[in-house]
Amino acid sequence: MGTLRVLWRDADRLPYLHTVRDAALAYGTVVELIQAETREFGELLLDGRVDVVAENYWNQQMNRAVKGWPLVALAAAVNTVNEQFVVRPGITSLDELHGKRIAIRGMHPTDHSDPVWIAQLGLGDAEFVFVPEAESGRWAPWKRVVDGDCDAAIVTNLFIRPALEAGLKTLEVPTYGFLGNVVYTTTLEKRDGMRADMVNLVKAAFDAVKTFKTDKAAVLQTMLDIPADLMQPPNIELATQEDREFVYASLRDELADPPIPTPESIANFYTMVLKDFPEMQAHNPLLMWDLSIARAILEERR
Repeated sequence: MGTLRVLWRDADRLPYLHTVRDAALAYGTVVELIQAETREFGELLLDGRVDVVAENYWNQQMNRAVKGWPLVALAAAVNTVNEQFVVRPGITSLDELHGKRIAIRGMHPTDHSDPVWIAQLGLGDAEFVFVPEAESGRWAPWKRVVDGDCDAAIVTNLFIRPALEAGLKTLEVPTYGFLGNVVYTTTLEKRDGMRADMVNLVKAAFDAVKTFKTDKAAVLQTMLDIPADLMQPPNIELATQEDREFVYASLRDELADPPIPTPESIANFYTMVLKDFPEMQAHNPLLMWDLSIARAILEERR
């Protein structure tokens, strides 16, 4: 087997990606985790600097559809939304958010996906307040609720603790198909030319989910091996046992089993870009996906 250079951007992915890396090694494939220096990940695939992008999916589908880049997605770490509604005290149901102000992280893809989610919940009459992270800090639109400017906010699981400590409450809402955290994207050429290692990577994604679901001790030990300088604010922190336990539980609960997209997740991430990118209308998002490796693994492990 060989080596796969896998690109990551946010250190929040590292507890999961280190678990995948260890699982791939057991199959004979070395996963070299490379931190992104630019936000245009697709270009790094095309010019050969990396073999796989383990990052957000929404812009890669546009690179394929609009720019014609020969990209393909093989697996997805998360297929339901890994975010939660936090609300001011006194709000106990979604019905109470009709016509209210909801704070949303002012960054792609959140500012595309969350409005679609909110509309699907029947709250199309809510007012969206997009909060720049330069103002709020990482994943902290909830500060607008504490300040009294908004009635609710949406916060990702890994960054929800400060909102709860500030006195906000979570609100139970129906799930939503979502492609966040990590989608494994490569080029058609690399998929074919490095097929054996791509198979091992997808197998490792399956194994990593199992490890998170069944072997807490192994994941916590993996976290200790991540360089401490990478896990500093504004990223998640792993400095204390409490930190590591929280991150472990959050990732365990949000990881998809099996690590493949649902029809809803693909449809939602297609729908969310149509308003601002009408040229996507002519694109069939199913053409972005090759689930043949995942399907073979599922059949093998029945």
